[in-house]
Amino acid sequence: MLNFFEIKNFLVQKIKRKTFLWNLIEYIQGTSFLLNYYVFYKYKLIKSKTSISEINIELVSYCNLRCKFCSLDHEKPKIRMTADILKQFLENILEDKHFRSVKTIHLFNGGEVLLHPKLEEFLGIIKHYKLKAQARNIKFPYITLLTNAIALTEKNSQKLIRSEIISSIRFSMDGGSREKFEEIRIGAKWNDFVKNITIFCELNKKSLMPMKTGIITLIEYEKKLNTKWMSEEFKKLLNMVDGYELRYAHNWGGDIEVEELKNKKSFKTSCSLLMNQLVLLPNGDITVCCADLNSKGVIGNITKEKLIDICYSPKRVEMLNKFVKGKKSEIDLCKDCETF
Repeated sequence: MLNFFEIKNFLVQKIKRKTFLWNLIEYIQGTSFLLNYYVFYKYKLIKSKTSISEINIELVSYCNLRCKFCSLDHEKPKIRMTADILKQFLENILEDKHFRSVKTIHLFNGGEVLLHPKLEEFLGIIKHYKLKAQARNIKFPYITLLTNAIALTEKNSQKLIRSEIISSIRFSMDGGSREKFEEIRIGAKWNDFVKNITIFCELNKKSLMPMKTGIITLIEYEKKLNTKWMSEEFKKLLNMVDGYELRYAHNWGGDIEVEELKNKKSFKTSCSLLMNQLVLLPNGDITVCCADLNSKGVIGNITKEKLIDICYSPKRVEMLNKFVKGKKSEIDLCKDCETF
């Protein structure tokens, strides 16, 4: 039986685009985008908050793997976020009432979060602001983390668990078998991955505030979005966590060529990522969405501007405006993107 995530991904990636159901999905997404555009940007009918509901924080710009389905440019400078940048950003989130709209903060983007040498200190900074928010009766965003788990040593597992600020952690585990996992996730060793996940889950279950665990699995298009064809050891690991999500690859803003997406028509009038997301990069830059792994959509820098001014920057508003006018093709970052 398909789980919720499998059904969702079946609908958005495999359904024929000329069907009634697909048209309905497109209509609902487009209507929501237009409503948000006119309410928050065109006429500014609601001035107390923004359309931003989730923010990604990238602590490092680099990764320890070279996955086939990832667009991260490994030649770009290796940058680690400083404590001052994180504090400045969280100060904006806490003190500016506009960002009460933010429901989730994801501690990941293109770089591997566990590679930051001051990870424990950064988790402590986030906890400080969470406690500060609670003392003022302000609801702090839900914190999630995504990792490839290769650097998820027992020591790092303990750091994450001790922090008591991460509500949900997910692991990237692609392929469907040991062989496909190592073929797709170049640089990862299956046995090390299994060991790290197993130790983390054991420690997590014993903790006072266990995190919700999950796995995201990219599979090849010729395979079905279910687990029937997967190896037994792969399925065993999927069943070790609280839930899993099976996905087909997308093309990361057009940076990755996916044969199955070449002739598919992308949304012309809407993008939930552009409307609802912002991403903080290690150097303080803010880009518009998580599909932008190589800083093509940077709209400001938190060390030079307030977050609210970046959110309403002319560049971002113009990108939204072009979507509304059906001119997605004029936006370099978005023109070839197939992200739903």
